[in-house]
Amino acid sequence: GVVRLAIDHLRLGSGDVAVNLSAETIGDFNFRNQLVDLLKGHPDMCKRLLFEVPEYGAFRAFDAFCDLARTLKQLGCRVGIEYFGQRFAESDKLASLGLDYIKVSAAFIRDIDMNTGNQVFVRGVCTLAHSIGLKVIGEGVGNEAERTALAGLGVDGMTGPGISASNGENTQ
Repeated sequence: GVVRLAIDHLRLGSGDVAVNLSAETIGDFNFRNQLVDLLKGHPDMCKRLLFEVPEYGAFRAFDAFCDLARTLKQLGCRVGIEYFGQRFAESDKLASLGLDYIKVSAAFIRDIDMNTGNQVFVRGVCTLAHSIGLKVIGEGVGNEAERTALAGLGVDGMTGPGISASNGENTQ
């Protein structure tokens, strides 16, 4: 599957690879057992693998996500949540998971330089996340104004069409 492809890719080059897991996948014990067996066979690759679950999937199958996240972390992988924002009120549940990062949904990032409400929200996410050791990545950054605004709000990294390797930003 996709994880085997990711491991093959890591063998050929440097850098890290992120693998997206769906809610259905994290709830599938057969898949999870196969994944763990595969990763145990490639311990040297685990530190370069990141597993991302969409926020709705993490909360929809929360117990399964907690179990999988702990297992992946024990194997040396990094684990994060993408499209974060809609379930912010429940983010206290994340503190015990030992996640590495959250990616704030592009819906909150778009035009953030002009949206005071979203600026307050992202600053709050950063404060909370940093207090429990999480990095915050802004998704879908489209231009320099958004990039500058996010940098001032405490975001640790950014992705999107408005980010280029030449501007020195911490992109992931």
